Amino acid sequence: MEVLRGGVSADTHRLDLMDRDGNERSVVIREQGKNHSGHPAEMEHDILKSLYVSGVSVPRPLAFDTSCTVLSYPYVIIAFIGGSTRIPEGEKSHYIDAMAATLASIHQANVPTLPDVSLRTEPLPELLDYLPKGEEWEGLSQYLSARKVKQFSGEVTLLHGDFWPENILWQHGAIAAVLDWEDAAVGDPLSDVAIARVELRYLFGAPAMTRFSAAYAKYRAIDVERLALWQIYVAAAAQKYMNLWGLEPASESHKRQQALLSIKEAGRLLLALDAK
Repeated sequence: MEVLRGGVSADTHRLDLMDRDGNERSVVIREQGKNHSGHPAEMEHDILKSLYVSGVSVPRPLAFDTSCTVLSYPYVIIAFIGGSTRIPEGEKSHYIDAMAATLASIHQANVPTLPDVSLRTEPLPELLDYLPKGEEWEGLSQYLSARKVKQFSGEVTLLHGDFWPENILWQHGAIAAVLDWEDAAVGDPLSDVAIARVELRYLFGAPAMTRFSAAYAKYRAIDVERLALWQIYVAAAAQKYMNLWGLEPASESHKRQQALLSIKEAGRLLLALDAK
């Protein structure tokens, strides 16, 4: 057994097994711990099954258990795929471009048997609840509250819901699988783009955000107004709940700073668009 590094919503272990005939294989158990907020284990398993048979690059789901008699929490068992989630600093441009291409392919995927997941098309009004409080943010809050935003009229697509480097498994510079579909939904694909942009900013700075969206735009059109709104949504939600992520103090401070800058920059972009 090996503990695998992951997020805060699941405890993940690799198990190396041998059956009674001496055949060996490895599996991964994702136990949904006390901080889990995504889909129930059965739905997560069914989502993976639908994606796997539809040709999306995900690990093959093997089983699930919701009884809480074997482990303390429900869990999903998936096939183990070797690789790494690390993006080498010297090769980040290639990796970012590959991430964008893969996300675009997810948004173009046809998954007819997908379970009944939630619809995610509008950043408002939740965005207003996530915004930081205080005098510094009152102007942006009032502006967004009064702003007339066109409703989503684009194509509803499959959404990963948490598309960031730690959920992408690489082998020899290519994406082997996209992991952790516990927040999968359908809706506005720019919500996924905004998540990836903010997360890449934490790792590599603002230029990585720009590169990712430019690479994604080669495959699918981007509405810059809606992307700015989703960027505020993602970054504001992050700074609100970041204390639950179990980060080291220096890492949390850095991510909070970058999240707040992401909110401010997107707000300035919206003001500039209104001025035209």
